[in-house]
Parts: sequence; C-alpha cells; structure tokens
Amino acid sequence: MLLLLLLLLLVLLLALAARWRASWSNSHWRRRGICGPQGCPLLGNMALFALGQRSYGEVYAQIYREHPGLRYVGFYRLFNEPALLVRDERLLREVLVGSSFACCADNAVNVDAQRDVLASCNPFIASGDRWRKLRADLVPLFTPSRLRQTLPHVAAACQQLRPFVERRLIRERFEAKALATRYTLQVIASAAFGLDAHCLCQDEQQEQGSEWLEWLVPLFQPSAWSLPETIALLHSSRLASILQHRYVPLSLQHWLCDLVRTSASANSFLRWLGEQQGSDLAGHATTLLLEGYETSAMLLAFALYELSLNESVQRRVHAELTEVAKRHGGLLLGHAALAELRYAEATLLETLRLHPAMQALQKRCTKSFTLPAQRWDTDTETDSSLQVALGTVLVLPVQAIHLDPQLYAEPLKFQPERFMDASPGLGCRFLAFGAGPRMCPGMRLGLAQTKAALVTLLQDYSVHLADQRQPPVQVSPLTFLTASKQGIWLQLRKR
Repeated sequence: MLLLLLLLLLVLLLALAARWRASWSNSHWRRRGICGPQGCPLLGNMALFALGQRSYGEVYAQIYREHPGLRYVGFYRLFNEPALLVRDERLLREVLVGSSFACCADNAVNVDAQRDVLASCNPFIASGDRWRKLRADLVPLFTPSRLRQTLPHVAAACQQLRPFVERRLIRERFEAKALATRYTLQVIASAAFGLDAHCLCQDEQQEQGSEWLEWLVPLFQPSAWSLPETIALLHSSRLASILQHRYVPLSLQHWLCDLVRTSASANSFLRWLGEQQGSDLAGHATTLLLEGYETSAMLLAFALYELSLNESVQRRVHAELTEVAKRHGGLLLGHAALAELRYAEATLLETLRLHPAMQALQKRCTKSFTLPAQRWDTDTETDSSLQVALGTVLVLPVQAIHLDPQLYAEPLKFQPERFMDASPGLGCRFLAFGAGPRMCPGMRLGLAQTKAALVTLLQDYSVHLADQRQPPVQVSPLTFLTASKQGIWLQLRKR
C-alpha cells in the first residue's frame, strides 16, 4: 500500500513538473516583455498544423493578422520552441538583404548531411559557409546567355507537349499538376542531364518504362507520411532522427548517382558543371532536378487554375499571344518572343503571390543581434529593443505578406497588372523566390520554362474548370511545399 502511494506521489510530482516546465517555457516571451499569443503545452501555437487541420503558412498568417500593431511577434513553434514572426517590411529587408543577414543567413531546415548526402548539397539547405560555395557553383548556369542556350530544351519539350495534349487530353478532364509535372520533368531531364525522360509520349504504352515518372511524380505529393516528415523537416531534428527521415529517399539517391554517371550530353547543365574543378556533380544534379521540376510544375498548374477562374485575364493573355505571334511569324518559343510576353509573365508572378511554393521562410540566428522596439509607436531606446538569442528561429511569413491588404489592394483578387510596372521584389513585399544573397538562383529558368508551357497551351486552347460546381482548390495542410489537397481538375477547349 505504501509503495502504491509512493508511486502515485511520484506520478503526481512528474505531472506537476511537466506542467511547470511547459508553463515556464510558454512564458518565455512574456518574461522578456514581448507580446504574442499564449502557447499550449508541447504544441505551442502550432496545434492546428500538428493536427493536420491547417497548413503551417495559414497558422503563421493568422498570427500575422492578429497582431497588426507589432513589428514582430513572439510565439511558440512545436515543442514550445520560442520563435519570432517578423511583420515589419523594413525588418524583413534587414534580415534578408541588410545588416542582419549575416546573423541569420541559415535556413531553419533539418536535413542530416550523413543520411541525406545529396540533399545537403542544395544551397537552400546547406548552412554555415558551405551554401555560398554551392550557390556560386550554380549561379553561372542561369545567366541570360546560358538561359538562351537552354531554350532549345524547353522548346523541344513544348513541341512534345502540344501533340500529347491533342491526342490524350482534349475534351477530357485532367489534373493540371500531373500534366505540368510531366512537362517540367521532360525539360529538366533534357536540360540538366541531356536525356529523354519519356514523360510526354503520345502512346501510353511508350511511357510505361519512364523511371522519371515512377521515381519523381509521387515525391512531393501529400501522403500518410507527409505531415510527420514536414514536422521533422521544419521543426524537429530529433524527430527527423527518430524517423530516419531523408529529404531524398536512399533508393532515389542511388538512381540519381547512376544518372550522373551515364549523362554525357555536351549541351547540358551537368557538362557545364563538370568543367568546374571540384564541383559536386551528384549533389548539384539533385538540386537541379528537385528544384527545377516541382516548383515550376506547381506554378504552371496554379496559373492554369487561376486563368480558368478569371476569364478576362485569360482573354488578355490570348490577345497578347496573338499580337506577339504576328510579330514573330507565329513562333512564340524564341528568346525574343518570350521576352515580349510581359502580361503572361505578370500572370505567373501574380500566381506566385497567391500560391507561393514556400508558405514561409524560416531563418535561424547564428550570431546574436538586436531588433528595435516591438511596437511601431514605441521610441526605439535600448531598453525597449530585443537581443535575439543564438538558435532563435525567425519566421518570415511569405503567404501572410503576399495577402496583406496594406501591401496589396484587394489581395485575394487575381490581378496580374500589379506586376506590369513594378519590380516584384521591391521592398521585400514579394518573396516567392526569396530575396538577397540566398534568393533562388534558378528563377529565370523557372519562369522561362513555365511561360513557354503556358504559351504552348493557350496558343491553341482556352482553359476551364472541369466542373463549374467544384469547390475552390484547397491547400494541403500536410506538405511543406504548396500542394492542392484534392488536385486541380481542368479542361481544355480549342480556341
């Protein structure tokens, strides 16, 4: 009996200690005089995300909206980790391109370099000084002159896309992301590896042997494991270790290494990289492939979706295509013609504003620095500033910024005109590609290949919802890259 009482007492003390620890952890910002939402034990302010009910971008957007008078907000990520959500445009610029960049240049993602050898070569993932070298290797691939050399690969994929659609999709409903993935894989296989991925075969039997479709189509799609993997990637290195999570599955790593060994085309990214002494070809090939196909496929799918909803915008894109085609003999896939399609490009940028691939950027403090007073109406004296501690994560809520009515009038309305006369990165209001030294180096190629596909489809067709009664597309709450929960179902009709 005494032993039972002692055990009950021990359980009670442990429960009280756990509650006290959670309470102490959740008072971190209050004890420092920083305003923000109160967190709950273990889940912090991310309960709806942890339960798979809302995406992490939507959770951050709610925190952003609920604190309009603050430059930054103290909140709690999963496992009660204190973090800061940055709201002020000037502070965003300081963190991304200004004097504070060197103090928080690392992206807060959990990828183990031992388990994920190839993924750790991605400049977005790499930390310390390594990301600079890796990025410097890739930047020369995306200069304007290199882009012109890459356009024949893009044009060849578009030439395959046209008959593929004519024979297999016309008059039928289709899933836009699946079609877009076929196209972008075909481009990247050719441009990066000098190979034919067989993703746009006119005959279904011809494509059955395509390893590219087999390996890569499911990679970023929502699955039963997507949520724990996203939590491990963005919130917990310990969970990543328990799950033995790999950003690039081991079998896919082996397949990619085999591809690199067999790729020898003279006019490909890998050949250009191979000319550089000490370049990690397998790692860079992984970056080029995974960064090159998924985000562009997502952009093309959502652009087609937005055009299906906004007929006036689609009519203007059609009119621009007709006008530019007349000046170029009906050919729209050359460098000069694509450059003249400014409204089509603005359509893509507006799509990225509403549907950014990364819903938030997360930076980890590697050198303590000072933020000004939290409130705009407070004098920025030393005693009201905040010293950011080492290891603190700063969240830059891309989705929330893109939908802020103070930055974009009628933010939920699809208006490509926003990007016709203004630089998209002005003032760090548009962060679809990031900003500053760690901005996406492949932005030009991503826009070019997506614009070329959009042009190819809209030159011959108009795009419509497969069912006018279908509900609006919902973002999956499970994945770290933006994905549709139920797919994007559309239909093409001959113009």
